[in-house]
Formats: sequence, C-alpha cells, structure tokens
Amino acid sequence: MRTASVQCLLAAMLSLVAWYPQHAAADETLIVFAGSLVDVRSGTVRNDVALHIRNGLIESVEHVNPARLPTDYLDLSGYTVLPGLIDAHTHLCDSSYLDEAFDHWTYPAASFGIIGTVNARKTLHAGFTTVRDLSGPFYADTALRDAIEAGWIEGPRVLASGAMITMTGGHGTWGNWIAPQHKVSTDAHVLADGADEVRKAVRVHVRNKVDLIKLAATGGFGTANSVPGAASYTVEELRAAVDEARKHGLRVAAHAHGADGIRNALAAGVDSIEHGTMLDDDGIEALRDSGAYLVMDLLAARFDLIERNRDYSDKGLDRSNEAEFAAYQAQFRKAHEAGVRMAYGTDAGIYPHGRNAEQFALMVEAGMSNADAIRSATVWAAELLGKSEQIGELKPGKAADLIAVSGNPLVDVTVLERVEFVMKGGVVVVAP
Repeated sequence: MRTASVQCLLAAMLSLVAWYPQHAAADETLIVFAGSLVDVRSGTVRNDVALHIRNGLIESVEHVNPARLPTDYLDLSGYTVLPGLIDAHTHLCDSSYLDEAFDHWTYPAASFGIIGTVNARKTLHAGFTTVRDLSGPFYADTALRDAIEAGWIEGPRVLASGAMITMTGGHGTWGNWIAPQHKVSTDAHVLADGADEVRKAVRVHVRNKVDLIKLAATGGFGTANSVPGAASYTVEELRAAVDEARKHGLRVAAHAHGADGIRNALAAGVDSIEHGTMLDDDGIEALRDSGAYLVMDLLAARFDLIERNRDYSDKGLDRSNEAEFAAYQAQFRKAHEAGVRMAYGTDAGIYPHGRNAEQFALMVEAGMSNADAIRSATVWAAELLGKSEQIGELKPGKAADLIAVSGNPLVDVTVLERVEFVMKGGVVVVAP
C-alpha cells in the first residue's frame, strides 16, 4: 500500500517538469482525420488531412484519401481543425466581474486557487489550450499551473507571473482606499519602490518559480485612487526588473495604459505592453521599432465600458464609454496597420471566463483580417510566449493541441466562439 502511494507521488512529481504530458505508450499512434484544416501561418485551408499523434506530439500532417484511412481513427471529417488557441492575458485565479466583489479583503487565499480550477476548465473547454496568466495573488497561479501539469485538474497550459510588481500607491495596491492609520497587508501583490527593491521583488518571484514577470508601468482602472494614464515606475526601476528577469531567462510584461508609461516600459526593454489604452503615435512607432508585442484587451474593455457601463469618470476620461471604446478600437487599427507585433490577450477575469473567443470579432471590427486575428492567437502569441517550437501550429514535433469548429473561421471568425472539439497534448477534452 505504501509502495503504491510513493509510486503515485513520484509519477505526479515527474509530470510537473514536463511541458508535454505523456498519455500514450511509445508504440501507440492516434490518427485524427480533419475534413478541413487551417494552416494558420499561410491563412489557407487544406482539405482531407490526417494528423498522426504519438505521446502528445504531432508526428505528421498529410493529405489523405478518406477511403484509405484505417478503420480506427478519430473522425473530424465534418469540421474545420485549427491549433489550440492561446490567450496571452488572463487572470484564471480572479473573477472580478462578479457583482459581489471578489477581492482579497473578503476571501481567504485558498479561494483564489479554488476559483482558478473552475476558470481553467472553462477556458480549456472554450478552445484555449495555452494561456499566459498575468498576476495571480498568493502564487495561486503557479499552484494552478502545477496542478494542471500534474493532471489533478483540467486546464490549459499556464505560464504564470505571480503577483504584479507595483509601486506604493500604484495599480494593484488594493488598500489605496484605506485611511493611513491602518496597516495594510501586501500579500496579494508585490510592493517595490526604487531599483533595488524592484530587483529584489523579481528575485523573490524567481525563487517561487514564476514563468515571467509582470510590472505596473502606469496606473489602472481597477484600483482606487489610481489614474490609468499616469506613469508609475521610472525607466531605471523598470530596467532593473528587466535586467534581473533576463538573468533568469524570463520575459517581462508591462501593464501600461498611458503614453508616458508605455514609452518608459519600452525604453526599459519589456517584451510586451498590456492594454495600451492611451497609446499615441509616438508609442506606436516605439513599439514597432522595439519589436515588443502589443496585447490589447478589446473584450474586457467592451465588457466594462459597454456591457456593464462602468462609471470611470474619476479616471481622467473625458469621453462617453462608447466613444472611449471606439477610440480604443481605432488605436488598435492604427497599431496593426503600422506593423506593430500584436498578440491575442483578453484580460479574462474582467469578463466571465470562457468567453475569450468573443474578442476575435472585435479585432476584425477594428480592422484586422480574420487570418491575422487567428494568427494573433496562435503563431504570434506562441512567439510572444517563447514557445514557438512547442505550440501555435499543427506541425510535426509540436504539441497535439487542436480544436475543431463547424464552418470556416477565415470566412466567419465567430465560429471560434462555438468550439466543438478540444484536444490538449493528444488527449481529447471536448468531443462533438
């Protein structure tokens, strides 16, 4: 009995270190037959394609005569198959869209991991097989990542940042509304002021096994007494974080709404700008020249500004919510047309998890082609994550992460909102 328990524990521990889960014996090959398959890089559709899958990886992708298929195969002849989708900006361990505040003052730390298990499953079933989770409190995001990799729960592949690093009084400091005589716990976020403290905060995150670093370069909408357009960290502070992250092979994402904060973050060498709400022409030029990615969360913005009609009159906005959202889409269009590298990220948690694919239509409305919108959630997002060798395309040697929909998303991108088949690492998660 004790030997069996030890063996089970060892198996779970070993699975934590593998990017690809091993689900089949070495001599077992699964054949998936796709009636249509989207080549996301070229933006074209191939018909009658067989994918050979072994040990969670794609062995081959080839045209096949359906009459010559073996009797034992997974039949997706009536569907269009694509790579598993990637959302580069989620908050799986948060559900701030709930009317009853889901905050750090109300719930114990364990609640954030528990809600993460629920949201992870919704996200995977929506066709998103990989996510970048940006700012999880109490390291709930890294625990969630490890639980998924161990096979304890269903969920996408997760790259976790740990809590966002922010300055005193900056975005993410949830106690901004509390009177100064009260001592506020900072366990749910990381406060750091000055280059040395910021560098140390990165080191603490590295010790706790994060996959990337997230910094607050400006104020934010979701924090009391914080102005989204105002820059926070100096270039020196931001550069210290980037330098320390690079020593450990980690990438850096910068929460940045305002133009000055965007420029500061880019000058410091961050890998991505998150939101870019008040992006200006100089910022677009700096983004294009730097090669950093822009992740604009159109879906979260629409949910907050239009669906919920939130009052942000205290945030320095001088337009109606409708005009604000239209301006955000216009900046998205300008950045894309200017050649800025863009990745798909929705800020899931601001809106209900599982609706991630609704952003495709908003990106197309903002001027992006269907093909580019799909690339942003596959090959381009994989490049941002540094995982192009493993995910983002259906090619030999890459993960057998794939989804299937009825219809052609290159013609009607909204079909991605109705995913009917999901496979992650060669394992069927959702079947038609």
